Amino acid sequence: MSENKFVRKQIFVDPKVQGSLIFRVIAYWTVCVLTISIMLLCWRMLTGPARPPLTHLDDMWFKFGPALIASFILLPLVIYDIVKISNRFTGPLLRLRRCMRALAAGEEVKPIRFREGDFWQDLAKDFNAVAARVQNGEVQRTEDGGQGTEGRGQEAEEEQAASV
Repeated sequence: MSENKFVRKQIFVDPKVQGSLIFRVIAYWTVCVLTISIMLLCWRMLTGPARPPLTHLDDMWFKFGPALIASFILLPLVIYDIVKISNRFTGPLLRLRRCMRALAAGEEVKPIRFREGDFWQDLAKDFNAVAARVQNGEVQRTEDGGQGTEGRGQEAEEEQAASV
């Protein structure tokens, strides 16, 4: 089968997490631009000839405006990259959450496997081990007549404690 089967088609999968990352990128960009602008204005006013602040701002716009515009043009690319890279951890966590809810509801959960390049590959292995153990425990309880360790006395409780 083709490898394209496992490629995510949607990159914005968790609005809460990815939205806050986008907000932070924009906030950091804004703070950075403002800090640099204020620093440059102060530097020009301290080291340059005595002129009104608006004159300094006009000169700064002439000299540094293209850099500001270039950074503004690059901002959407940075945001896209942040969303795309965050998909590598939000996607697996959403999948893990879905499987955990199914497992908690008593549904059968097949082993999960994250896509190549996703973060937290070991988390999938750990979850699969826990899911197998939980599902095997449910099978064991069903075979015991739905009693689990209850109704089988002290021996069953000691067996279960020893197996942990």
